[in-house]
Amino acid sequence: MLHKKGILIGGTVAAIVLVGSLVLVSVNFVDAVQKTLSDMTQMGVVMEEITIHYDPLPSLEVTNLRVQSGMDTVSIPKLVIFPDLPSLLTGEIKLRHAILQGPDLKALAHREYRGGSSGALELPALFPDRIDVLSGKVQLTNSYQAEPLTVSASMEKESTGFAFNVRSASIAELGFKFSGRLDMVSTSPLKLNLQASECSIDPASFLGFLTGFGYMDNSTIPELAEAGKFQTTDLDFSVDSAAGTMDVKAGGLVLDSTSGKGLSLQMGQGGTFQVTLDEAQVDAGELYAMARKSERGRNATRSLCESAKLKSIKPTGTLIFKSVSLSSPPSSVANKGLSGKMTVSAKDLVLVLESLDGRKQELSISEIDADVELKDGKPKVSVRSFNVASATGGSCNMQASLAFPFDLKQARFKAEALDFALFDYIITCEAEKKNPLRTVFDTQLSHKETRISASGYFNTPRNNLSGYEAQLKSLSIRVPEKDDSEAGSSVGVAGAKEKFNFEYLLGQEISGKASIRRFYYNDWPFSDVAVFVHSGAERALVKASGKLFHLNLNADVVLTQDQLAAQCNVKGRGTSLPSLIACFAKDLSVSLRGKIYLNANLFMQGGDADGLVKSVRGEASAKIDDLHVFNLASLDPRLGFFIDLMDAVSANPEGGGQVLKFSTARLRAALSGKDLLINSFNLSGRQLQAWGGGTYSLADKHLQLEGEVRSVLGTVNSFNVDRKLKS
Repeated sequence: MLHKKGILIGGTVAAIVLVGSLVLVSVNFVDAVQKTLSDMTQMGVVMEEITIHYDPLPSLEVTNLRVQSGMDTVSIPKLVIFPDLPSLLTGEIKLRHAILQGPDLKALAHREYRGGSSGALELPALFPDRIDVLSGKVQLTNSYQAEPLTVSASMEKESTGFAFNVRSASIAELGFKFSGRLDMVSTSPLKLNLQASECSIDPASFLGFLTGFGYMDNSTIPELAEAGKFQTTDLDFSVDSAAGTMDVKAGGLVLDSTSGKGLSLQMGQGGTFQVTLDEAQVDAGELYAMARKSERGRNATRSLCESAKLKSIKPTGTLIFKSVSLSSPPSSVANKGLSGKMTVSAKDLVLVLESLDGRKQELSISEIDADVELKDGKPKVSVRSFNVASATGGSCNMQASLAFPFDLKQARFKAEALDFALFDYIITCEAEKKNPLRTVFDTQLSHKETRISASGYFNTPRNNLSGYEAQLKSLSIRVPEKDDSEAGSSVGVAGAKEKFNFEYLLGQEISGKASIRRFYYNDWPFSDVAVFVHSGAERALVKASGKLFHLNLNADVVLTQDQLAAQCNVKGRGTSLPSLIACFAKDLSVSLRGKIYLNANLFMQGGDADGLVKSVRGEASAKIDDLHVFNLASLDPRLGFFIDLMDAVSANPEGGGQVLKFSTARLRAALSGKDLLINSFNLSGRQLQAWGGGTYSLADKHLQLEGEVRSVLGTVNSFNVDRKLKS
């Protein structure tokens, strides 16, 4: 703005003053110059004094020059003009140098373009070859800020047109410092071109300029203001106020530790822009730190850590973006975001993970090669290769095509992990999704002493009316059993009283089902397991069924945010007693034979594991056909109550072939919390017959029985059993 009026007026003043000083000697000289300039420029021109100096070089000094055109004014406290002496000797009037000290320009920030005028500037032939502007100020009215801009510049005029070679220039309030070529193509509308070999920009001030003049919204990239260093090389900058555009090209750029090359940016008022970039190398740690300075960035990183159950994720290394092409519609266009594409790779990229308990682990990403395509702010990522190694062992590699918001039906991927260690977890996995519906997987996961393995496939819903579906060939879960001391420890008690939280299952309508052909939980061999899940805003329903040998198991479970209620039913006919006992204790199975028929109904409800167990209520009945008890002479103490029955009628455990036989055994009981209330039991056999009742405490494994027993000779005696069974 200052160049448009101040330089032109200053140059014209210099020419007329010089000519006038050579041909006029009059006390009315100043008035004559003022009138001549006013007539020539159709502007109001006022000056206080004109002084001629001869030492050290001939020059003219104009004091307090003021030019006004409508609402625009230019004030120059001091204007010094140096003529070209060799030209004067030949009779040619030519100016060599002009100095504008403290010029002050006040002008409208935005003008209405009149199509009838080109606004092109033509300079007089005697315009100064070199112009220096010392601490000039430009104040644009109706602009984004009331404070004036401070401008300093040293320029040399080119041979034709209003073009200058700028040795050095700065605009303090905008943070610009540059050297190069300035070409003022037009004044109304303003068309300005700047080519600078080097340009330094203050990020905060430049961002304020862009947002203030409507090129960018305040919330677009506020993190940019936190950058400390912003430099460009081979800058080509142009502004066209008629079209409302700003074009920026730079051969190279540096933003703190980030560097780039081949930048091309076109910006328009209203938030529109198009940018292309050949390559940018971004410091991942610096990018993360910049993001953390804004509330938006902090929320995003916090959400990521919470979902991964981590305290923090910090990257180091370099991200490389190539062939970047991005564009944005005007801010007035609703629900539209960035569109474009880029290629992403990395160099020496490391993720430092910190667990909730303060432990740290590094993941080294040795290779990443991906294409990112954005359409209306929604990215689609195609990963050609992604390799990551854990500092504690193992590696993982993946190829994928993903779209966001995440759509599992559209996703394609292939992933392999080999003994990949992450804190206390070790995973070996193969997973592949080739088509919209099916994902095939084979996975083994270890966590401390817990082992989980699963293989099968997962089906994505065809539409919103159908649910998710998983078909597993096998599922195995092995969890170490806790002994009595461990279960009763402070840690065990605290874990049992930890409140349920099923919030992650609630909040949206989700339905799904899973079928498991073989399911092993420790030594429990389930089969034909089916699970159905439906969740809503406030509760979730789970229905499960399966088989344990010939026992049919069914459960209905209702979950709220912090409560669980379950109804369970067990029915079975002719299940092998040794096989069922082996699920609890393998060493007992060798001492028992028979077929068991079982029917049980249980209900429970609670807000933690301890409360759930205490709330159990139910009834059970069992019948065992052809019950055989072996190895009586060395019978396991947990089956010692059979010896107590024999002792009651003075039967010899070492006689009768070491086998106690019953044709049938019956039991009816009720379950209340951790207590099994034995309403009645009955043992029928040739050697012994016994009947009675009692209790069994699951908490301390305490068995108490009272009843009567009849021997083979018909003798009937009462008996009492009071035993604490070992684990």
